Amino acid sequence: VHLSVEWRDLPDDAWHHTVRTIQGRDVPASETVWMRSREVWVHAVDLDNGATFADIPEPVLKRLLNDITGAWHTRGTDAGLVVKVAGTDSSFGDTDAADPTVVTGALAGVVRWAAGRGADGVEASKSSVSTMVPVAPKWI
Repeated sequence: VHLSVEWRDLPDDAWHHTVRTIQGRDVPASETVWMRSREVWVHAVDLDNGATFADIPEPVLKRLLNDITGAWHTRGTDAGLVVKVAGTDSSFGDTDAADPTVVTGALAGVVRWAAGRGADGVEASKSSVSTMVPVAPKWI
């Protein structure tokens, strides 16, 4: 509640001020709203009280997957790894790799795996041959 009040009362010009995250990144204050939303959705699933990644709205899942794969790319931990969302043309990761491990699944399953919450609902292949689903690189 306190955070909501602070956001509500924040002057317009203050949304552009820089804040430092726990990881040491400098981001505009406006980014903290997404960061909080992301944490609420992911940890609602972590509570293991019935919520699943399939319950998370599609726009949140898409942005979350972009965040995660972007963090991998920045750190170079996506080398040789491509993530594909079934039924779309969306591909993330090392799309220039000669023979990548390709992890595929529905959006909710792919995000669940990418967030480090297990490989249910995803498959992996290398050279078009089925293989073990790798552990997703760390993203936070």
